[in-house]
Amino acid sequence: MSHQVVSATTLARNFSEFLNRVRYQGVTLDVTRGSDVIACISPPSPAGGFPIAQLDRLFASLPRLGAQDAAQFESDVAAVVGRLQSEGDAWAS
Repeated sequence: MSHQVVSATTLARNFSEFLNRVRYQGVTLDVTRGSDVIACISPPSPAGGFPIAQLDRLFASLPRLGAQDAAQFESDVAAVVGRLQSEGDAWAS
C-alpha cells in the first residue's frame, strides 16, 4: 500500500479522483492543512471473522461428545439454569 500526502484544498477539489485511488489502487491519503496532517483516508481493513455460510460445515467437523460427556454436559446446564433467578419485569413500575 502506498501513501500520498494531499492538501485539504486539493482533496476537496478532486474528491472523487482521490477516493478512486483509495478504492482501486489501495492508496492511503494523509490529508494536510498547512504543515499538519489532519486526517488519514485509507482502504477498509479486510473483514474478519468466520463466514456464516460455512458454519454448518464447521459444526459438522467438530468432534462429537460421547454419551457420558453429553449426559454430564446436560446435567451441568440444568444445574446452572436452576441457579438463575428471575429479576422480574425491568419495565414494571
